[in-house]
Amino acid sequence: MIFERQDYQQECINNIISVLEDFDFDAHNAENLKTCLDKFYATHTMPIKNLSNKLNLDILMETGTGKTFTYLNLIFELHSKFKQNKFIIFVPRKAILESVKQNIKLTKDYFYTQYHKHLKAYVYSDTKSQEAIINHYIKNTDELSVLILTNSAIDKKDNILNKSHEALFNTESIFTNIANLKPISIIDEPHLLKGNAFNTYFSQINALYFRFGATFPKYKEIKKKEHVLSNMVYCLDSINAFNNYLVKQIRTHTIIQDNNTPYLIKGNNKEKYGIFSYFVNGIEKQKRINKNQDLGDLDSKFRGICLINVDKDKAYLSNGETIQAKKSYVLQEDEISRLMAKAIDLHFEKEVELFQKSIKALSLFFIPSIEDFRGENPFIKNAFERIYKQKREQVLKQNLPQEYRTYLNQDFDKDQVLRVHQGYFSGDSQKNAKTKESGKENIEANDIKMILEEKEKLLSFQTPLRFIFSVWALQEGWDNPNIFTLTKLANSTSETSRHQQVGRGLRLCVNNEGKRITHSFVDYDDSAFFDINYLDMVVSSEERGFIERLQKEIEDSSFSLSGDILTEEFLEHLGLDKRQINRLLIRLEDLGCLEFDKQSNSYKIIAQIYEAMKNENIKVLLGEQYMEILEAFKPRENRHDYLTDANKTNEKINIRQSLAQEFKELWHSINKQAKIVYENINQTHLVESIIESFNAKSIHKEYISYEKKVYDSKNNRIITEKLENIAAKEYAHTLHKNLPQLLIEFAKANQKRHEELPLSFLLKLYNHPKLNKQSFINSPKAAFQALQDCIKEELHKNLLQSVSYDFSQNTFSNERFDPLYTPDKHPRQSIEKHMLGKYISKNIPSDNYLYEKAVCDSKIEEEITLDTLKLNDYQIQVFAKLPKLSIPTPYKSYEPDFAYLLKDAKGQKIFFVCESKGYDKESDIPAQERKKIDYAEKFFEKLGESMQNKNIKVYFHTRINKQNLLQVLEEVLQRSDNDR
Repeated sequence: MIFERQDYQQECINNIISVLEDFDFDAHNAENLKTCLDKFYATHTMPIKNLSNKLNLDILMETGTGKTFTYLNLIFELHSKFKQNKFIIFVPRKAILESVKQNIKLTKDYFYTQYHKHLKAYVYSDTKSQEAIINHYIKNTDELSVLILTNSAIDKKDNILNKSHEALFNTESIFTNIANLKPISIIDEPHLLKGNAFNTYFSQINALYFRFGATFPKYKEIKKKEHVLSNMVYCLDSINAFNNYLVKQIRTHTIIQDNNTPYLIKGNNKEKYGIFSYFVNGIEKQKRINKNQDLGDLDSKFRGICLINVDKDKAYLSNGETIQAKKSYVLQEDEISRLMAKAIDLHFEKEVELFQKSIKALSLFFIPSIEDFRGENPFIKNAFERIYKQKREQVLKQNLPQEYRTYLNQDFDKDQVLRVHQGYFSGDSQKNAKTKESGKENIEANDIKMILEEKEKLLSFQTPLRFIFSVWALQEGWDNPNIFTLTKLANSTSETSRHQQVGRGLRLCVNNEGKRITHSFVDYDDSAFFDINYLDMVVSSEERGFIERLQKEIEDSSFSLSGDILTEEFLEHLGLDKRQINRLLIRLEDLGCLEFDKQSNSYKIIAQIYEAMKNENIKVLLGEQYMEILEAFKPRENRHDYLTDANKTNEKINIRQSLAQEFKELWHSINKQAKIVYENINQTHLVESIIESFNAKSIHKEYISYEKKVYDSKNNRIITEKLENIAAKEYAHTLHKNLPQLLIEFAKANQKRHEELPLSFLLKLYNHPKLNKQSFINSPKAAFQALQDCIKEELHKNLLQSVSYDFSQNTFSNERFDPLYTPDKHPRQSIEKHMLGKYISKNIPSDNYLYEKAVCDSKIEEEITLDTLKLNDYQIQVFAKLPKLSIPTPYKSYEPDFAYLLKDAKGQKIFFVCESKGYDKESDIPAQERKKIDYAEKFFEKLGESMQNKNIKVYFHTRINKQNLLQVLEEVLQRSDNDR
């Protein structure tokens, strides 16, 4: 597995270090911590600033974003910055403990290269393990070490750790001796560690502790307020994580069974209404029915029948019948088979595509009971094997890559036993431990070990296992980045949330080299990213309301705006009182951003709110809170929905066919795949500036260290007597030998980011007599990283003077799928709505607009679609919002939003691409965005020069919010006249 620090993880750690700069680690005083937090909040914005009187710091991190890696990194930082040596990680379950152990093992070498320290881990499991805890963790106070405990290790008086031991020189218990060290604690998944017994013993430590969780309880959900979020220092909630491309998209498939009868989701006796679930064309819908209202919309057989009363679990109808709220369900065998068949189909659909990208696909099934997989007549196991073999035979008849066909050939062992599936259940970890002790191993034991502990082996194409079955043993603490299909064959327990279940497959996938497929890995291409990183969730139609309840769980665990509903709870999170909330909702409704839905008793978002928030009345209403609340409505770059219903077909917008014929030449001219190249670089000046910057960096030698420890019998403890570097790592010879390959790899790494740095330039730079070669001898890896940073920094200072673009004549920006034209260049009939924007305008667009409806993300975009302009010499033949046009820049890809085809009487054409910005003036555009615009201008300048038809001119311009389009076009036409 390849490990690398992510920016958001580093931000979390930086926030914590910032808070603790003035913290007294000897006193561990809550008032001192509160003062530190006050100082931190003065310069950092958090969704909530609920201060507690305790020693906790809270970190909200979505499942699958590397929470464990982050707090392990934090341990090393606290040791490095504040000389803290002793830590405890508390986890609620054995599976999480095993996951933490595995993470420590996998990251051991990575953290050593970063900190030149090893973290010694101790786990309490039996009487034997307590000896190591006493003799090393407790007595060796100089050792950087962590104790990993479940709550069950300390939450009872009779537990071993709560008793004294003869190896200790006092009568206090082992845990009291641990507490006396004042170890810094990390509580993983704190929502599962709220019990009084645990807190009674945990409070003995009375030292700084961190609560890392993806879920924190809300005030109204619990009686004890100390468990809610407080002293927050970092927030990466579910929606924020998705918006920043840190987790997979969720696509839910509902398999419709024969019984589609409407049923009650919930009833409200006080207000006399019920929320009912029903199906239309295989798609689940929900409807609110009030008392005395006809139920015919739910099903024609209820026509003329009214709701006469309702309580929490039952609706009473006028014909004497009742409709009950189903709390649980048991699937019939044929229903389970249908769900498995769908899951296997989805698996095969994506497996061949992922295989060619060196990504192994895994699938996870939640089943009713262990007997269904390991019993004498295990129906689910037998049915899976039968269905899988059938589907596999169908797949093998297709035209497959030979390598993938070879991969499928290892599905069976020499005795023709299927090897692709295995179960992991409660108790398997103990079974695995006993197998280790006995020295006996079998295929089942090896598979169990692999599922729980050997993530890298499970991800290898050499391992045929890729379908995993569990009742619910694989929960918090277990996930795998390459779970792409997750199927529910059983009802959830009351304690199991839908969000927890999908969390087993939310982590971004990795390829066969252990490289995570991040947004940057695919060059910030949204389509490429979500073509890979999505999780198929397969559920039965018996699981009524699954999507809505999952959506609510995601929203409830987040502080970010999501979906199409603006809730009062979200506005409460922003710090608004009841009066402000009511007035703001009404104001936004008056401005056309919200629409009140009586059925759901909620406000639907029908237009972008961010621009409307700039209304003067809203500024007055919000006062000092205005800027902070405005930020919460800022449009996001990621326009995809976190949760989608795969049963629904994507809404489509018709393309005007006659205009599409006119637009075709423009589209295929600008939609070119391009690579940044650097030309006419002033190499002498550039080389000198890079060398000056590089030589200013301190890159230290890597050493092999010697550490001597001795036992102090008087005090019954181990002390470090000697710590010294005994030898420097010698890279001089190997560096000289491997230099050509290192430079080639360095050049390739830059090319992957669409930046072409000539190898000759890198050689000239490396061989320059002023370059400090000792840095490369000290640490080649650190030196090359520093050199890369220096090159980028210095090169980009005057980048636009030397940048150019190399266009591929026969390849296109969205090569895999052109949303406007077929491969033989015919216009498509329609385009999916999400490719153009989020909101459909109620106004009909201009006659020369490419689409029949205006789909937009902002008010300025809507106004553009309505423009009907007349120019003196030119006519606007057709204009359109661009569905996907990516221009590579060093600052992520840039996507202009509108393009115009202008033509004069002589046949002269102008292709004009316009970027519309919702800023009041040009100086308001952020510096990073301004740089991307500069690159876009250079892109279209070079594109115009490369046009084979010289009767066509290409121009790019930015239109600011208050700038008239006619004025912009006149500037473009003036440029065209000057170019003649």
